[in-house]
Amino acid sequence: MSALSSDLACPPTFAKRIPDEHRRLRLTVLTFAHFLNDGAVNFLPGVLPAVLVRLALPDADAGLIMSALLIGQGLQPFMGWLCDRYGQAWFLIPGLSLSLLGGAFVGLADSFWILIVILLTIGIGNAAFHPPGLATARRMAREERVSLAMSVFLVGGEIGRGLGPLLASLIILLWGFHGLLILAVPVLCLVPLLPRLLPPAGPKARTAPSDRRSWTKRLHALWPLLLFAGLRSSLVYASVTFIPILWHEQGGSLIVGASLVSVQLLVGVAGNLGGGWLADRVGRRSLLVVMSLISPLLLGLYRVLPMPWAYLDLGVLGITLFATLPATILIGQDRSHGEPAFGSGVALGLGNALGAVGLLILGALTPLIGVAGVLNGAVGVGLLAVPVAWWGLRDTPRPGRDVPQPV
Repeated sequence: MSALSSDLACPPTFAKRIPDEHRRLRLTVLTFAHFLNDGAVNFLPGVLPAVLVRLALPDADAGLIMSALLIGQGLQPFMGWLCDRYGQAWFLIPGLSLSLLGGAFVGLADSFWILIVILLTIGIGNAAFHPPGLATARRMAREERVSLAMSVFLVGGEIGRGLGPLLASLIILLWGFHGLLILAVPVLCLVPLLPRLLPPAGPKARTAPSDRRSWTKRLHALWPLLLFAGLRSSLVYASVTFIPILWHEQGGSLIVGASLVSVQLLVGVAGNLGGGWLADRVGRRSLLVVMSLISPLLLGLYRVLPMPWAYLDLGVLGITLFATLPATILIGQDRSHGEPAFGSGVALGLGNALGAVGLLILGALTPLIGVAGVLNGAVGVGLLAVPVAWWGLRDTPRPGRDVPQPV
């Protein structure tokens, strides 16, 4: 591993000063915060059919509503750039608070435009949380276990994202939409503890030379990764958005529709863990290519499978979708030249924002081709990621073997 990669993994002073058990505790708290954040941000797909009915909206608005929630992730590179300079706590803690409070206020939205404003606010909070969270998770890891630490942190978010739709649908069925106000409770309980548990900020002097680089140069080495992440995100968002709506169109219940999303996302946790492990052994590009080929095929297969085989298919789909996340984020960090939060923001946030644009386009086609047709279109979009990974990411460094490529 290069000196740059080692430096990003864990500053030597931090590694010597913090015992392993304290490091694990801090990573656990950070992972739990990720669980809460992503649970609040991502419960909407499971209750979207009920939201459409409550506000008397057509299915064609589903893509617009979800895009309003997701488009704010495009701010992650900028948030990461600020975080690399001014410290993580300035963004991580307010971002988590904004995500949780926004999720709680979804239950109070009684019109389309109020809902859109709330969802845009949640997106800003989510964008502020992830870059410092990802950079902090990497700094907590020992050099030889960077991918594993990243996977653990991501697992917290994936569990939150997986349980969120199911729990939110249960809350609404039991207490109505106002029951979502329960999401405000963790803001009072956890947020005051975070400043004491976060690791100290890394030395800002190391990022000073990068200040002179333009945004164009910053993104030059990252654009193939950005395109790949956008295509993958479009596939993820299309599946979690339109599978429950299709189920509801076919006469299925809200709970079962939400459970379809939850199975996909919860079982996908295995992909986060296994993806980080495989990336360290077979190389990142190989992992990205194989998973990008399998995922769209599994989504297409779901359309013809009966229950309960559809659950099994969606579980494996989740594994293949999220197995690429650790490698994708690490590639972004390695190519960001001393700006790990910025690289994380491009790989995850800006890629997700492109995925939101893709979802918006697919959703606009709903009146023409129907929900089933939109899912078929998502299969084609997902397959486009295969050549992008093969040719665009062919110089991806293998951990511990190659040196990151210069811009």
